[in-house]
Amino acid sequence: MDAPGAPREALDHYLAKSIYPFAAANLRILVPMGNKCNSRYKLTTDIIWRDDGTRRPAIDPYSHFRVQVLLDDSEPFHGESEYTPKWAICFVPDTPALATWDEVFKVRERYCRDHLNPSFPSWLGIFGSWVRSARLEIDSDVEIVDALRRYEECLAACGMQDRAFLKAAVFRMLRRHCEAGDQRLLSQIKNLVAHSGIS
Repeated sequence: MDAPGAPREALDHYLAKSIYPFAAANLRILVPMGNKCNSRYKLTTDIIWRDDGTRRPAIDPYSHFRVQVLLDDSEPFHGESEYTPKWAICFVPDTPALATWDEVFKVRERYCRDHLNPSFPSWLGIFGSWVRSARLEIDSDVEIVDALRRYEECLAACGMQDRAFLKAAVFRMLRRHCEAGDQRLLSQIKNLVAHSGIS
């Protein structure tokens, strides 16, 4: 969202006017949408019918409900690189309408490509700095899990600000793997906190 007085984002015809011309007069299908979503992803995509002619449910853009992003099923290593997680992104609630949202706007793909893969190393580095600045002791597995939980809670409290909801999901995933006894991950986090980054 831009400051008051700044140029506004586009109003998208959620039901493409080229496909549903009579619906174009309905103000409920005019949806504020960022340029990237509107001009690079959705374009004139039919939001309620797939190309193969099958029907798909769509989110009502004016009926708000909370969507949580979870990364719990991600694997901590061997994603894009050896030290990048293999991401598994889950939306809660897992509804057919959310599947349409992801299908049209490529949300999972964009989260991985634009945020998770390039930002993960720096997010870990910031966590290491946070632990050191807070003078937390993390000599044991229990202390590592506690530090990850505290950091996750700090991020969750920041909501949407600077992708904090996504960062919180990352550190929740790391915490859960550490709780399950992933020794390689526990060792990496000990090393991260003791030094300036992972080896």
